[in-house]
Amino acid sequence: MSRYISDLTAGTPVWIDENAIHCEWIYLGVDNSGNCRLLRVEAPLQKRMHSSNVATYPGSEADAWYEDETNGFLSRFDANTINALQATTICCADYATSGDGTVQYIETTRRAMPLSYKEVGFGGSETDVSFLPALLAYYNTSTANTARIAKNTAGSAVNWWLRSGYNAQQFRSVNAVGTAGNGLAAVTYSYQRPAISVAPATLVSDEGADSIFLLPDGRRTYWTIDALCKMGKSVSRPKKAKLIVPETNISSATYKVANNAGDASPAWVNCANGSVVDLPNTTKETTNYELAVKVDAQASTHDGCIGEPILIVETED
Repeated sequence: MSRYISDLTAGTPVWIDENAIHCEWIYLGVDNSGNCRLLRVEAPLQKRMHSSNVATYPGSEADAWYEDETNGFLSRFDANTINALQATTICCADYATSGDGTVQYIETTRRAMPLSYKEVGFGGSETDVSFLPALLAYYNTSTANTARIAKNTAGSAVNWWLRSGYNAQQFRSVNAVGTAGNGLAAVTYSYQRPAISVAPATLVSDEGADSIFLLPDGRRTYWTIDALCKMGKSVSRPKKAKLIVPETNISSATYKVANNAGDASPAWVNCANGSVVDLPNTTKETTNYELAVKVDAQASTHDGCIGEPILIVETED
């Protein structure tokens, strides 16, 4: 069954489709706005922060690229993923707008962004939370600099940008060895390593630590319960059955019962939960009659479930 992304442990890998290709992200946890943040494992693009040496993130070239759904980073996602994104409050240390070189902390809302100096665990007075514990968990290390190292698509460790200003002309960055760095806003040697914000109720699959996928359209396609429950064997022909099925948060369900479930083509009979049905089939290909219940149900919430069916059977004398 699927679950909410907020149910995951920080540091869990999550796969997200970008241009129909599965790409690995790190679930960082919940931010100060109550939204869930993810960070891309690979840094996909070498790109400057600003067209000139102005270290103000809101309105910068990088800021526009991150939020652009047509030609920028968000163009990699399908409509369902775009709809799952959540604008969240981020903070940016800014030395450029004051005019006197003093720092200002600018808050704005974004769906996609670089991380801040504080979010990667370097400290500072930005209002963001630190996601360093999630990075330590993902990379299975106790060394902060090791947890901050990012690689490009070729597998080489690279410098990657942060959205925090270092001074009026330079943004902070993370060096290829995981230490704190900085660079002029217009230089192009550092990489963009995107983070995104999604709603806490966004669904993910529950298939193991290495195969958890973001399911932005999960309400339509992943809350289906499809099961075949074997209910036992009988020497005498079961001619009637009463079906009892425990249901939790189930919006609709179809149940079928067969007394020859071991056959190549069982004689399925529709049976409502709590009802008694006749089982008219009189033949079998197996030694004994074999009872089974087929379940096809839709859950109304991510934790909807079907309990073990009970069959009360009347057999021929």
